[in-house]
Amino acid sequence: MPEVAQLAQENEEKTQDGPKAEESLTSALPRTIWSGNLRIGLVNIPVKALSMTRDMRISFRMLHKSCKTPISFKRFCQEGDEVPMADIVYGYPLGKSKYVVLEKKEIDAARPESKNTIALDRFVNFFEIDPHYFENTYLLLPDRSDEAYSLLRSVMEKTGKAAIGRITLRTKERVVLVHYYRQAIVATTLRYSDEVLDPQLYPALKELAKPGEKELELAMQIIKSLSGESDIKTYKDEYRERIEALVRSKMAGAVAVPEKKKKTGPAAKSLMEALRLTAESLK
Repeated sequence: MPEVAQLAQENEEKTQDGPKAEESLTSALPRTIWSGNLRIGLVNIPVKALSMTRDMRISFRMLHKSCKTPISFKRFCQEGDEVPMADIVYGYPLGKSKYVVLEKKEIDAARPESKNTIALDRFVNFFEIDPHYFENTYLLLPDRSDEAYSLLRSVMEKTGKAAIGRITLRTKERVVLVHYYRQAIVATTLRYSDEVLDPQLYPALKELAKPGEKELELAMQIIKSLSGESDIKTYKDEYRERIEALVRSKMAGAVAVPEKKKKTGPAAKSLMEALRLTAESLK
């Protein structure tokens, strides 16, 4: 497998000449995705926003099977012509194959004040916000505003209050919750109320029968046996670990196909039997 040998060699070169894993985290900080001001009345606090989360999913690159070169994608219109970025406009859909054509400069001109400023107009208790509305969280760093940033951070830490405002990211204005987190001020974007479905709208949930007393008692017993403190660090991405192990084995010239997990036992014949067997196994 020459392509695997080549990958192994390239990886070795990067290890020798490139960044080491033990280098400080600051050298790998994500880029700034937004910069502007937090505004409370007449007080402006310049900040820059960085993504606070990382997507650690396994990412594959599609290659041509015969020559192993990456597959690229080009922009084509439905007439079959390749379209450069300079010739692209934006269509607001009115219906089937009908659009109102907008230029990028027209869209940019319509963006609200929150494009550059988060006006914090209300302070609330953080835990009053329904977490189902949470979207993405961004780390806010002071942008030559150390004194004002530190003051707001201290106030939020002491009061437990969070502030609500609006922020425009890319092409959408979002409600944002600005709050204290581990010696920093962070901003969590929120979904609008019409973006979160109401489960009560679904008839299938209203038609459910109430569980029997015996089933309920066994289910409560199982939950009690499995209850403990929450620690997200105990959970690992097993799929990513298995893929990485497979890649390492191929780079070493071997192929260690991950074994599938064996089934724990025969399937229970009824809900009651499944509950009983589970409860017994936890004693």
